[in-house]
Amino acid sequence: MNAPVILRDLFHALQQELGEEDNGIAFDNGPGPLARIDILVHRTTDPSAATVFTTVGMSVEPMPSAEGRAVGDRAELRLRRRGPVSAEDEGRIAIHLANLAAHPWTFGRPLGWGEIVTFGSDLPTFPAHHHAFLAGPWTMDQPGFLETTTAAVRVINVVPITEPERAQALTTAPEAFVSDLLDARDVLAPATPDGTAAPK
Repeated sequence: MNAPVILRDLFHALQQELGEEDNGIAFDNGPGPLARIDILVHRTTDPSAATVFTTVGMSVEPMPSAEGRAVGDRAELRLRRRGPVSAEDEGRIAIHLANLAAHPWTFGRPLGWGEIVTFGSDLPTFPAHHHAFLAGPWTMDQPGFLETTTAAVRVINVVPITEPERAQALTTAPEAFVSDLLDARDVLAPATPDGTAAPK
């Protein structure tokens, strides 16, 4: 079966932006709006650069609308992790992202910038980070949207955060929280085993 046009457009847009993916992990979900989710992995061997994980498939349908949200919003998730990532951890991270991609259809509401989600366990390679802040772009080289011939697709950046950071995010405007977080630590770096975040 041929991929929907929007997914073909996304693959092309991602290849133009990030190059050919180094790994692709597919999750087949059977019938429904998210029949398949692919997690594309763009690896790095440079400890100062980032391995990039991107979902492709979430945007095949508009997310369920909710009060105050634009009907027809489509999105894909992206997570950056500084340095190389083992094949085992790639798979573990991909599972978390695939589950998060299904969130709008599981819970009947869309995901967007400025929201906080909680995972059932720590995000792999980020000990003590079992929450994520969903962010828009925070640097000029990060796209906010990917253009396709079907619709613009919002890029939602998944930023792992700790419980104290979650508490701060709940009482702070999203833009201020992101600014404070970026000032405090390297949000792309893996945490130490006790959950201590890497400094900037």
